[in-house]
Amino acid sequence: MRHKLAPGWGYLIAFSVIAGIGILRAMYITSLLPWLPFIPAVMFLGLLLGSRFGFFSMALAAVFAGVSIAPGHDPRNLSAQQWCATLLFILIMTFMVFVVDKLRAAYRRNDLLLASSENAAALLIEREGELAMVNAELSHRLKNQLTVVQAIVSQIIRRSDTLAGAERAISERLSAFGRATDLLLEFGEHEHEIGRLLETVVAPLQVASNRISCEGGSLRLTREASLALALAIHELATNATKYGALSNEDGRVEITWHLSEPQADGSTHFIFRWQEVGGPPVQKPVRRGFGTALLQRALVPYFDGKISTDFRPDGLIFEIDAKVSPSDLPPGRSTEQ
Repeated sequence: MRHKLAPGWGYLIAFSVIAGIGILRAMYITSLLPWLPFIPAVMFLGLLLGSRFGFFSMALAAVFAGVSIAPGHDPRNLSAQQWCATLLFILIMTFMVFVVDKLRAAYRRNDLLLASSENAAALLIEREGELAMVNAELSHRLKNQLTVVQAIVSQIIRRSDTLAGAERAISERLSAFGRATDLLLEFGEHEHEIGRLLETVVAPLQVASNRISCEGGSLRLTREASLALALAIHELATNATKYGALSNEDGRVEITWHLSEPQADGSTHFIFRWQEVGGPPVQKPVRRGFGTALLQRALVPYFDGKISTDFRPDGLIFEIDAKVSPSDLPPGRSTEQ
């Protein structure tokens, strides 16, 4: 009932079943009413194949039954009572085929509803998994935000001579931090120039002007790639504030980027490097943390190439060496070094 048969196969099956029953009746069950053995067969064929084949089976059964009881096996010799009985059989079976067709339609509807409910359940489980991941990422980002705010306030208080100056500096830095957060949530249609993007993301951490240096040419990436890079920079800056070069008084971060010369296939490579210097000794983590996983998940879909994190004892180095085709770069980009 779940699959549609070609009409030829349907008629062949119906004819084979009715003919088989007719032969068995003529050979072994001659004492029964001629139409009785055909009733369950017609109902079964109508339920299995549909009303069209049910009506075909009913007409065929009436012919077989009539031939089997007619004198000389000629239906023209049927008596008036036999004709009436045959017509009554046709009337009753017409009603029965109609009923079983409704049952068949109800079964098919129920089957579709069951399949839909199973698909909906599977989709719900998938969405719950995605929601759990989003909640975990949101929790991670919130903790990072609080860590950055704490670091900003702590550094400013240590470096300020007066309470009024500290209050003003904290207000300015938190305002810049808010703008950086807006950038991470921005999904507009325009692209970002990398220098401006870096300035916005790391500005809240620039308590001392020499702590983070940025050097690279004028370069714009697509909206999606820009957002992914902004998320990665924010993650790196947060980790540097918590554990790395920005967690003490002397450490600094050097950020560089450029485009390589065009390759033989017409593509170029986008080279981005984040290097920490002068921070506490670095130890490679025993297992990959949630933040490291976020770096990979955010960048891999938009940067076709190598993304590496090197936990050197003298300072962490994060690099992107990604193949960029000309079509991936928005109009007006510059390769100035």
